Amino acid sequence: MIGKKSLLYGLLLAVALSAGSCRRAAEKVGRKVRFEGIERVERQGLTGAEIVVRVDNASGYRLALASAEIGIYYGEARVGTIVLCDPVEIERRTTASVPTLWRLRISDPLALYVMVRKVKAGEYGGVFVSCALEGRGGPVPVKFSREKMPLSDFLNIFGLSIRDIENFLK
Repeated sequence: MIGKKSLLYGLLLAVALSAGSCRRAAEKVGRKVRFEGIERVERQGLTGAEIVVRVDNASGYRLALASAEIGIYYGEARVGTIVLCDPVEIERRTTASVPTLWRLRISDPLALYVMVRKVKAGEYGGVFVSCALEGRGGPVPVKFSREKMPLSDFLNIFGLSIRDIENFLK
């Protein structure tokens, strides 16, 4: 009687093999995608910005960023949240400058005022960033998040420095 037990083992084996296959596909896509940097930041009113990023997608898959949210903290207080307004896509085997539109939602205006004053004075120790991104790298869904990392560590991910922030705030 080969029935139910064999079928169950066969299904478990197929799921295990396909999970390994997805992981390998994700790693392969990840090696072929490179964030080259931020080309331009342009303010849009009081709470918006258009940020043009340069991305090299050498993979055979279209990349899609469906949502992104960046929480800004000063000490323990959540100052605000920066949200990606529209999804972004990058075609396969393409190097492109991609415009992205972002909005700032202010949670604590007083904490924002204090944080901006401290940053303008060169004091960054109390500024932290959380982020959550969702998208797709071809067939593989991508979710990435980090909680309350120091501002300098967050900027390093994108090839930015504290000087870039100072220039933006002028």
